[in-house]
Amino acid sequence: MQLGLDLGAEPLPKIEPYFASAQAFSKALSAWTGAQKGAAKLFAHPVETPLGTMVAICDATHLHLLEFADRKELPKELAKLGASTGTIGVGQTSITRALEMQLSAYFDGHLKQFDITLILHGTAFTADVWCALQRLPFGETTSYGALAKMLGNPTATRAVARANGANQIAILIPCHRVIGADGALTGYAGGLWRKRALLELEARDQAP
Repeated sequence: MQLGLDLGAEPLPKIEPYFASAQAFSKALSAWTGAQKGAAKLFAHPVETPLGTMVAICDATHLHLLEFADRKELPKELAKLGASTGTIGVGQTSITRALEMQLSAYFDGHLKQFDITLILHGTAFTADVWCALQRLPFGETTSYGALAKMLGNPTATRAVARANGANQIAILIPCHRVIGADGALTGYAGGLWRKRALLELEARDQAP
């Protein structure tokens, strides 16, 4: 159900690439992940979007993480992912390239459903929440309470909100589609201005 939401028409801030060069990205990745041993099992690549630079972590078959580069928790997320899954190196895979193409089509208004295989790094509960988020229709929004009811646990609103905030695959797992029960925008790790922009994009492309 589309909830009442006053998106307004605030202009986007001026957006510059987060990394000045490939070398700058490599240096930042090393600082974020710390000392690593062994051959890389995951590959990190910056992805430019109209809402700023994102960092994608992929292997040959799956996307593991997609976050905006300026997210404060990103270094912790990358260090944890590397420790649990394997060394993260700089590079691209076929999944990275498919992701770039699909994100470009999404922002151009030509794609409403992503076709990228994901790995969900979390508890069984958070994975259930993230899977429920993926079932939210393009152009529609819901509330934390409604999402809890969808999962068959109407008293778990706060736990659902925490799981929503712990999402590490932005846009493809559309946590931006969850808003307050009164229609107000609520917290978004990428910034409320990005949440607003994503909802505006989807509302525009949903219009007949």
